[in-house]
Amino acid sequence: MAVLIKNKQIAENLWNKIESTEDLAETAPSFSILPLSAFSSIEAWPIKHKQLGAWFKADIELVALTQEILSLPLLCIDINDFNHGQVFSLATMIKQNFNYKGELRTTGELLLDQIAYLSQCGVDSFSLNDLSDGEYALLVLQQAPGPSRFHSVLS
Repeated sequence: MAVLIKNKQIAENLWNKIESTEDLAETAPSFSILPLSAFSSIEAWPIKHKQLGAWFKADIELVALTQEILSLPLLCIDINDFNHGQVFSLATMIKQNFNYKGELRTTGELLLDQIAYLSQCGVDSFSLNDLSDGEYALLVLQQAPGPSRFHSVLS
């Protein structure tokens, strides 16, 4: 079972990431994280009586992050290549440039040593795969330096 780290502690994951693009936002149960494409057919925003999130890859076209998508309570960046630094820029843009107030999460193939940097970029939670050491990830986060002067100027 995947480990969720949120607020620098291991937390219960109420959300379920749905891989299938066949599920639509209108029919998915609450606390589902759907592929971004599942939201393309919605005509009436906000989605009533549901807590839904969207997941997408780090190479997303920024125009896909509409105000409606940014109004969702959870956005999840799915990392498929930990060598690709685009996730750091994307997380910073979502939180600072787009002023996203919801939970920003990463999942997929990330290096545990990267989570402190991702946290400084605005990532709120980390869904680690089954092979990851959650205790080591916590240690990395707890020993990470605080935000830099540059980071505090942008806030």
